[in-house]
Amino acid sequence: MKRLTVFLLILILTVMTIGCTKTPLQAPTDQKPPQTQTEQTTPPVQVPSTLSANESQVKIYLIALNDNVKSGKDIGTGDSLVPVERTISTSNTPLKGAFDELLALKEPYYGQSGLYNALYRSKLTLDKATITNGKAEIYLSGSFSLGGVMDNPRVENQLNETALQFSTVREVQIYLNRKTLKDALSLK
Repeated sequence: MKRLTVFLLILILTVMTIGCTKTPLQAPTDQKPPQTQTEQTTPPVQVPSTLSANESQVKIYLIALNDNVKSGKDIGTGDSLVPVERTISTSNTPLKGAFDELLALKEPYYGQSGLYNALYRSKLTLDKATITNGKAEIYLSGSFSLGGVMDNPRVENQLNETALQFSTVREVQIYLNRKTLKDALSLK
């Protein structure tokens, strides 16, 4: 009986030792861990293999939250403004197409990039976009629904930079329901 007990103990210890010394599987070295909200980087440029004659590229601007201006333009909140390329139909003017793309995003984060869209809750429609003598005038209708006062500069920068990307635009004036963007975003 004593021998059987000793044998079982040795067997159990051997099995446990083998289980504990097994080398864990390692992830392939080319995989990167998922990014957290504070470890964001500029997403890869989305370049289609070929653009048809009916397509062109524009940029929309999104926010890298709390990245201390590592990924893009400083907007004064500790966040960065980051361009993301999108493909539009050439049946739209590039300015209108860029705004249509930006306003169509209804998720808080852009894919898995971690980039934030401060406009995602807002119900906005582009009524008209014109460029005259270097001044873009953007007419929106609808309403803002923002996540707090920090979203105000984010929204303002997303909208303005989307228009300023074009070489024909030196100045931007945005209206929401016939009010200037500044008045529409004011807390009054």
